[in-house]
Amino acid sequence: MSDTIQQVQTKDIYHGLPVYPDDIKGLTAIITGANGISGHYMLRVLSQSPQRWSKIYCLSRRPPYIPGGLPANAEHIALDFLKDPSEIAQVLQDKGVKADYVFYFTYLQPAPKEGKGLWSDAKEMTRVNSLLLDNFIGALKTANIAPKRFMLQTGAKNYGGHHGPTKLPQEETDPRVEIPDEPNFYYPQEDSVFKFSAESNGATGWNVLMPGPIIGAVPDAAMNAAFPLAVYAAVTKELGEVLKWPGDVKAWQMNCSMSAAMMNGECFRPT
Repeated sequence: MSDTIQQVQTKDIYHGLPVYPDDIKGLTAIITGANGISGHYMLRVLSQSPQRWSKIYCLSRRPPYIPGGLPANAEHIALDFLKDPSEIAQVLQDKGVKADYVFYFTYLQPAPKEGKGLWSDAKEMTRVNSLLLDNFIGALKTANIAPKRFMLQTGAKNYGGHHGPTKLPQEETDPRVEIPDEPNFYYPQEDSVFKFSAESNGATGWNVLMPGPIIGAVPDAAMNAAFPLAVYAAVTKELGEVLKWPGDVKAWQMNCSMSAAMMNGECFRPT
């Protein structure tokens, strides 16, 4: 296939998905946060190509919920990234973990300030989630795991959408939205990945993906608009009522670019 041509395919309801060469085989991957909405679907996508992805290590405190169990080419390793990097590295070494690619989806939601919204304690959110990533990167270094590419998923808060309307269209080259006394943990996470890549002397590349609200079907995925909308639609149908817009005028007029977790997994795979 020519370097200037990208073949696409259709799978179920998803269209325009990339087609990857058949001659790339035997890759290994680490998926962190594999029990979350994004990690869950990345696991599903990679496991569908066992020749390409011969081993997938799922790193999370709890195993992913997969009906029938994990795919044959996947292994769950229970890890807490709040622990010391040396302790994490020891587990990785004991398990013989190697990784050509890292897909980082780990996220921890601190308790919000009393009477405030979900993201009200921005400082604690930044402290905890920066620590999670830094401990993991430190463990990779200690365990001598040098991936070809490190993928970090952030999101629409990169554009300041949690503060109100943003510039449209949103572009990855947009400058950071710095708010005094309200840090955004995406930025120090990005800096950590940039530094990790730079220190590899070109051995490790990086990608930062910034999807908007993600929808999918995963247990315990609280930030998932599909669930409440599905419940609302089911109750409305049972009551024989007309399905009405459940928000206000501002929400109706606001630009919102949602993404499907399955399509993200299909399109985020680096070659």
